Amino acid sequence: MVAYKAARSASFIRSPDRKISAALLYGPEASLVAERARELARNIAGQEKGEAEIIRFDDNDLAQDPGRLAIELQTRSMFTERRIVLVRAPQRLKPEAVEELISGPLAATLIVEAGNLRPSSKLRKIFEAGKLAAALPCYSDAARDMGPLIDAELNANNVSISREARSYLANRLGDDLGTARPECAKLATYAGTGGEIGIADIDAVVGDLGAGRVDALAAATAEGRMRDALRHLDALVASGQGTQVALSALGRHFQRLHRLCAAIEAGESASRAIAKFRPPVHFKQRDALLAQARKWSGRAAARALTLVQDATRATRRTPVLDTALTERLLIVLGRK
Repeated sequence: MVAYKAARSASFIRSPDRKISAALLYGPEASLVAERARELARNIAGQEKGEAEIIRFDDNDLAQDPGRLAIELQTRSMFTERRIVLVRAPQRLKPEAVEELISGPLAATLIVEAGNLRPSSKLRKIFEAGKLAAALPCYSDAARDMGPLIDAELNANNVSISREARSYLANRLGDDLGTARPECAKLATYAGTGGEIGIADIDAVVGDLGAGRVDALAAATAEGRMRDALRHLDALVASGQGTQVALSALGRHFQRLHRLCAAIEAGESASRAIAKFRPPVHFKQRDALLAQARKWSGRAAARALTLVQDATRATRRTPVLDTALTERLLIVLGRK
């Protein structure tokens, strides 16, 4: 029985347990789940000297030939050391059939990508209970997730980047790994093989993916515009990005606001305090953050940050209530 916590999922994906022959990856962000599934497949393939054969399924494949999945999982590859069957968005994947398939040894490794499954989900329970299976929750943490992605894309092109610029880039890329990867590849091409990337290069090439709706939500919350904040949250949920993206953005925002308020209360000028931020505050957010610092105190911002952290833990313990808990958080913070 292997039911991993979110914090341990990343380590399993980096170094997969050879005994596990079936893995379920699930979470609120489809792009993040897909990125983790691809990483897991690459690392499983890397355990063998030869290349792995990857067979992909989606709902259309399962609908057209329901029995093909079982055949692929029981068939050994003739040309490679490892065979991986990747199933994406499995609305037509019957839990009972999966339970029978993974109850015994498989000739291939099964990787299933799913949405934000509740603890009561039959599919999730089956992978959590399977002796040779693993259930891997995937939640976004931009600071943790973006670093390895940036390093992988830039190292592949022998491009270097300073620690300050790397942190600035991670913040600018936001939380969506699926859109961040091509931006990093574009930046590597711009720098050229053996080149070095600075903050000016990032401003010139990379779109501000971290701005937009999540930053608008955080700003609306800090400014007390509850209707706008709730509207932005509804749009995020409807787009499939989920509440964890919103909570992550709120955490970053109030951490930065607390730092600014504390510096001002210690006697430093607002302009000088904000100029010291690393990564630098984007010019589009600078005036708004300074205005928020006039409304908030260091103590109030610290309290807000604690509330965000408490809500994040609560939504991960009870994902069925994640939207309601996040809405309540926005209302509480907006009443400041």
